[in-house]
Formats: sequence, structure tokens, C-alpha cells
Amino acid sequence: MNPEILKTLGIIGGAAIATIAPYIGTWINKKFKKDTEAETFIYNTEHRALINEVLVEIRTIIGANRVAIVEYHNGNAAINGLPFNYCSMTYEKSDTTTREIMLNYQKVPLSPVCELLLEVHNSKDGYVRVGQDYKEDSVVELSNYYGIKSSYIFRIGDHIKYGTVHVMWVNDDHMLTENQLELLHLKVMYINELMKKMKKH
Repeated sequence: MNPEILKTLGIIGGAAIATIAPYIGTWINKKFKKDTEAETFIYNTEHRALINEVLVEIRTIIGANRVAIVEYHNGNAAINGLPFNYCSMTYEKSDTTTREIMLNYQKVPLSPVCELLLEVHNSKDGYVRVGQDYKEDSVVELSNYYGIKSSYIFRIGDHIKYGTVHVMWVNDDHMLTENQLELLHLKVMYINELMKKMKKH
């Protein structure tokens, strides 16, 4: 803080100004940072609430048991320096007859679903359907472990790194209509816009 401002305010005078001014400046900077972090927290929470609303809309309109968002992240590195890669469910909306799995679907290793993720990433349609007849046994086994009979996995944005929207059924090897798929594309696009608006810091 400018020492002359302190003099004008009559807060302090004399030689002590040069000593105390940096501490006051640091305090103001910290307070400003805390206020900014608090505002960002509320701003992002509002956007997360909107995303939850979209997931409920999808579940209700499509008639799914569960709609979720899965995001991808690194963990600790191996001795060779390569990062461990995981996926975690960060949003979930289930109907009243379906148990929630988000708390258990955390830091799941990517190795069982690598082929699936590449397929979703490269899909011209922007999604992949996973049923009991899906070509990768490890993907079917993982789905069955979480009680998922069938699902549609939509890429958020143009790259898998932005996450995926999962529309799931627990008792039905479900097939969506073209109209339903078109509607889902629009909803996923809206989710993408909401996530883009969220602040990192």
C-alpha cells in the first residue's frame, strides 16, 4: 500500500510507515484473494446446480435409471515417471428405484476402458452404446460390477478430456430412438457450455 495514503488517512506517521506498509498490503492482497475464491466457489456451485438440473431432465425425458458425468484425471506417477490415469463420477442423478454409485465410482483405473474411451473420442456420432454384447469383455464386466445393464456414453465437447455423459439402465438392454439421440446431443452441448463457463481459479 502507498505510504502517502496511510499518511492522508492519518493511520500512521513517521518512519514506521515504510515498515508496516508492506504488511498491510499483504493483508489486503490475501483478503482480496479469499473474497475472489469465495465468489468463484459460489459461481461454480451455481453452474453445477444447473448441470444437475440438465441431468434430471435427461433422465426424466429419456426414461433412464441413472444419468451421470464422468471426468478423467491423473493420480500419482509410477517410478518410470508416467502418470496413473483414472476416471471418477462427478455428477449423478438416479431415479428413486436405483441406488447411487457415485461415491464408489471414484479413481477407477482407465486400463479396463481404454478401448472404449478411444472409441468414444473418435466417434463421428459423439457417442458409443454399451450393451451386454459390447465387444470388450472388460467393459461389460465393469458395467455389471456397478449394476449397469446398458448405457450410452456421450463425449462432452470435441475431446474426451472434457469428460463424458453416461445415460444408464440397470434392468434393460436399452436402445434409443433417433429423436432421443438428437435430444441428448443438444443436452450434452448445453452441459459442455455450462462446464466451459466454470472458473478454474
